[in-house]
Amino acid sequence: MIIDVDIYQKIREMSTIQGMSQRAIAKTLGISRNTVKKYCDGDSVPWERKEYNRKADILTDDVLKFILHCLEEDKSENINKQQHTARRIYQRLVTEKQFAGGESTVRLAVKRIKGNIPKSFIPLEFDPGEALQIDWGEATVYLDGIKNKINLFCARLCFSCAIFVMAFKHQNEESFLEGQQKAFEFFGGIPHKTIFDNAKVAVKEGFGQYAKIQNRYKAFSAHYAFQPLFCNIASGNEKGLVENLVGFSRRNFIMCTLVKTRNSIF
Repeated sequence: MIIDVDIYQKIREMSTIQGMSQRAIAKTLGISRNTVKKYCDGDSVPWERKEYNRKADILTDDVLKFILHCLEEDKSENINKQQHTARRIYQRLVTEKQFAGGESTVRLAVKRIKGNIPKSFIPLEFDPGEALQIDWGEATVYLDGIKNKINLFCARLCFSCAIFVMAFKHQNEESFLEGQQKAFEFFGGIPHKTIFDNAKVAVKEGFGQYAKIQNRYKAFSAHYAFQPLFCNIASGNEKGLVENLVGFSRRNFIMCTLVKTRNSIF
């Protein structure tokens, strides 16, 4: 039987979080006990390590900012009968931004931004071990006497407010996954949920509850048995703890930092 990532994640959650027996998991999912035994401890995974060749993201940050600009322009002009329709925004995107996506994608984004579609609900109060907020920030340091920009992976537990900060040379998918793995090791456990924005290292396209998760991050979250949550547009309060941590790290850990060698920071 071929096991996909979704089934693998259910096996891992039932085993590690709910504490179900292999027999109970097999009965619930309608699969063999041998299959459950193979995957429940995380030593075997259903995917192969391979490169993913895919087109650029459709709903990029630049596209979403353009849509927001159109809607804000309408609001400032305050001319009710001469406002942007979703179709007009789509046409402008094609002409001005060489947008390659479909009109329906833009319509969904416009409706979502206007609030016509209910937002995903991210609570602001949490139980111990329930959630971890993560974010990226930038800072400037001197490496070997040369001024350099570094990327700060920041993570904060939502209940205890315990923090984890790690510097990376690049802000890419490998760093994103490694940062979370190191945070789990530092905190001594794995939260039930992670809360992040809609950056392309985690999201193929979409936003909030409509986000389509990147393949590698989907596999990563399935293996560690946690649920990734993505913020609504223009809702920084949904991960305000970690956004405050970015500024705190710059002011308290990085300010006027002189690093003698690269090995001491990377």
